[in-house]
Amino acid sequence: MNQDTKSNKNKLLYLVIILILVGAIAYLAIQISKANKLNHDAMQDISLLQLEKDELNNILSSSGIIDEADGKALKQNLQNLLQTYDSLQYDNEKIQDSINNQKQRIGQLLAEAEKLQSQKKKDWARIYKLKKETETLRTIMKGYIHTIDSLNTANINLQNTLSKKDRELIQANSENKDIKDKNKELQETVQLGSKLQTANISALAIRIKGSGKQSETTRASRTNMIKVCFTLIENKIAESGNKFIYIRIISPEGKVLASDNNSSIKGALDTVIEISAKREINYQNENTDLCIYYEVLDKIAKGNYQVEVYTDKHKIGSSSFALR
Repeated sequence: MNQDTKSNKNKLLYLVIILILVGAIAYLAIQISKANKLNHDAMQDISLLQLEKDELNNILSSSGIIDEADGKALKQNLQNLLQTYDSLQYDNEKIQDSINNQKQRIGQLLAEAEKLQSQKKKDWARIYKLKKETETLRTIMKGYIHTIDSLNTANINLQNTLSKKDRELIQANSENKDIKDKNKELQETVQLGSKLQTANISALAIRIKGSGKQSETTRASRTNMIKVCFTLIENKIAESGNKFIYIRIISPEGKVLASDNNSSIKGALDTVIEISAKREINYQNENTDLCIYYEVLDKIAKGNYQVEVYTDKHKIGSSSFALR
């Protein structure tokens, strides 16, 4: 009797273990099925992205926007740019740190350019982006050269003035006037250097389809929106913080495309400037890419349109586009 009871208990235990294993296997099968579905969806997304990338590459290579020469020259241009940055030296720690950051970025672009050159199939979209970023870095470099030269000139003038003051105490009143004049010139130089600048301005007409998808168009009759994109160039001298950036779109007839509330701003000498759209950003003294959209309120005419970008009462960039 005891032997039979023990045998029944063992059978029951085996049955429980088998049921647990069957449950575990069923749970794993469900999880594997879910993982396979997620993997399939991800592969479809990757395929769609690759198709879009290939289509963009075909457009760039066939339109003449970028060609084989640009790909070959990219690495050399970056090396030349790095050599120029290496020659920039200044004892201002803030400016020198900014220069070093740009040099580090150029090094990263060089590594990417070498990788792109080693690929058999050209990634024209990435090559085009690297080319435009190289142009932006060159523009920033010119700004550094101008700032350093201006500050060096101002420092030399100030040192000469102080030396002259030490030697000619009898002319203290005259020298004080000279120093005030030099300080005024220095302030004007700093104000000029602190003005924001833009690069890579582009203006596109956008058609919004019924599905909500946006696509570029060149037809006035299909235009629902105008998209203006650009880069605010790094400027360590400019005041950081929240800023309004404005765009002004001028029609072929010379009229400003009005915003929904007919906004305007005060320009230099208190002039009134009509604007089409605006956007508030937080500027932290570094390269800032942004786009501003203008929603077309009425039908717009065919022809050439001018686009102007403003901030702090100053025009900081312009571009144009055409509609047919």
